[in-house]
Amino acid sequence: MKIREQIKLVNIALSGTLDLYRIWAKKHQLNYNALVILYTLNDYKECTQKQICDWWALPKQTVHGILLDFEKKGYITITANEENKRERIIAFTESGEMFASSILDRLHQMEENAMNKLGEEKRKQLIESNTKYYELLKEEVENG
Repeated sequence: MKIREQIKLVNIALSGTLDLYRIWAKKHQLNYNALVILYTLNDYKECTQKQICDWWALPKQTVHGILLDFEKKGYITITANEENKRERIIAFTESGEMFASSILDRLHQMEENAMNKLGEEKRKQLIESNTKYYELLKEEVENG
C-alpha cells in the first residue's frame, strides 16, 4: 500500500473516532465542543480557558461562550487565578459534576470496553504509534 493511501486511512480513522464523540454529544443535546470541555474538566478537575483552547485547538470565543453557558446553568465556577490575575480557573460545581457524570460515565465505560477488546499489546502499540506519529508530524509542521 502506498504511503498516501496509508495517510488517508489514518486520517479516516482519526476523523471517524472524533465523529463518534460528536454523535455522543448530540445524543445528550450538546455539541462536540461542549462535550470536550466537560471531558477536560472531568479529567483535570480545574484548568484555564486558555488550556482548553490549546489542548483542543478551539477558538477562544467558542470556549468562552460555552463556559458562560455552563456558568449560567450552575455547572462551573470561574475564579481568579492567584498566580496570574489575567487567567481564570474553571472547575465543576457539585451540580456540574453530576451533569458531567450523567454524560461521561457511560462514554468512559464504552471507551474502556473498546480498549479492553484491543488487548494490552495492541493498546500499547496504539498509544506508541499515535504518539510517535504526532511527534514526527509536529516536527515536520514546525520546520515546514
